[in-house]
Amino acid sequence: MRSPLLYFSGIGGFLLFGIQALPAPRSFSVPLKRSSTSSLVKRGVASHSLWNEAPLTYLIDVNIGTPAQTITVVFDTGSADLWVPSASCTTANGCMGKTFDHTKSPTLVNLTIPFNIQYGSGYDNGSYVTDVVSIGNFTVGDQTLALVYSAFNTIQPAKSTPYVDGILGMSWDTGVYGARHNFIYPPFIYGLYSTGQIPTMSFGMHLGNVYSKAYAGTVTFGGYNTTQFTGNLQYLPAQPETYHNITSFVHWTVYGQSFKLQQSNTTHEFEDGSALVLLDSGDNFLSPDNTSYIVSCDLLNSTEMINVVFPSVEGYAAVTLQTPVKDLIIGYTDGVNYTCELGLAAVGGPPYILGDVFLRSWYAYYDFTNKQVGLAQALNSNDTQYYYNISDFQ
Repeated sequence: MRSPLLYFSGIGGFLLFGIQALPAPRSFSVPLKRSSTSSLVKRGVASHSLWNEAPLTYLIDVNIGTPAQTITVVFDTGSADLWVPSASCTTANGCMGKTFDHTKSPTLVNLTIPFNIQYGSGYDNGSYVTDVVSIGNFTVGDQTLALVYSAFNTIQPAKSTPYVDGILGMSWDTGVYGARHNFIYPPFIYGLYSTGQIPTMSFGMHLGNVYSKAYAGTVTFGGYNTTQFTGNLQYLPAQPETYHNITSFVHWTVYGQSFKLQQSNTTHEFEDGSALVLLDSGDNFLSPDNTSYIVSCDLLNSTEMINVVFPSVEGYAAVTLQTPVKDLIIGYTDGVNYTCELGLAAVGGPPYILGDVFLRSWYAYYDFTNKQVGLAQALNSNDTQYYYNISDFQ
């Protein structure tokens, strides 16, 4: 998902010396979940799993308020804000799923700063607040987030479980919507680092095989998980972007150079040989150039690979990684007919978008401190392909 600034949208032991020292920060992992986009449509190291239902959207549980209310949100590296629907956002004004009841949280403070965000599929209106936010056992007090009071063309009736109730943006602080009003605040991962709960301001992301029903992926806050990729991480420098004559880090963008089909030896280059590409877990498509493409379902059994080339830039070596063609294909059926869609969409660029159909083949490590992204071939299960029921996408 693109940030609204576009306007269209990976324990230390105790030390004993007279007193017991606090444990050193460590990374932690959290599971992700996966669902179709029928509900929400938007154009130490600690690990947390991602949900995996239907194949298109990666989700994570976030606990907000006192006492905590659990909200399921999109895990989105293409935006920066955390936002959830307020209890005042009813079905009449666009909120069909679970909402956050701010009246039941005495720790919430309304900042009275507007949050009016535009996406390709609609827009949401609300305001910024602060409250207690946690993921797993890790908590940030006074975390800034947005409460949405009305949503238009973004939320539809739930067709699958879990239901998508908001977005957790994982991009730069300068990419928050509030920057439009000179209001820049530290997103959740910034708070984890500034309070000493993770050792580095970074996170690693493993999305898993699209056909895995039991596992969708894992996000590791404060580091990366070496058991989830092969070889070494290869780094690319993150690139700032310029909007309204202001240059800053807004998205996780890097320079991309070309796509090459190995067997056919056909190469497609980006504009001028290299162009900005956005590594976006919240976008469903790999878009090198929003039309979808219907293809032969024989491609589900293809052994062909796509080489994706990132050029040498700013002292960083060139990087080439692979994506199986079959991993770019989603098959679905109504019980009678079978259709396969290529996870490619034509959009105006740059920046171009490399979405989750691309990122599933790779392990991605997003490093705020060193302003770089590390990529490696992901270790994924070899699950059998199957056809999703078309009702999951309606």
